[in-house]
Amino acid sequence: MKRKIKAWLDINDDGDLTIDDLQTLVVRHEWMFVAGVLISAGSLANVLGYAEINSDWFWFFAGIAAMLEYIDDIRRRGRGKNGHS
Repeated sequence: MKRKIKAWLDINDDGDLTIDDLQTLVVRHEWMFVAGVLISAGSLANVLGYAEINSDWFWFFAGIAAMLEYIDDIRRRGRGKNGHS
């Protein structure tokens, strides 16, 4: 079981589970998309009167998306300087 979990989390398939694997797994564009969907769906539900969501939740999800975008951008820039893709 432990070997299966390690293989699943080993994103770059180098046989070692490193911080790079975990960072790649956590900081992905899919999570930014999820934050955007939550913001859009919540806003629409508020406008149509189906929900009364506090605007702080929208700012929370926008902040999470911004931080993930920043981390992803920095990570990609670092790879470009080292010649890795």
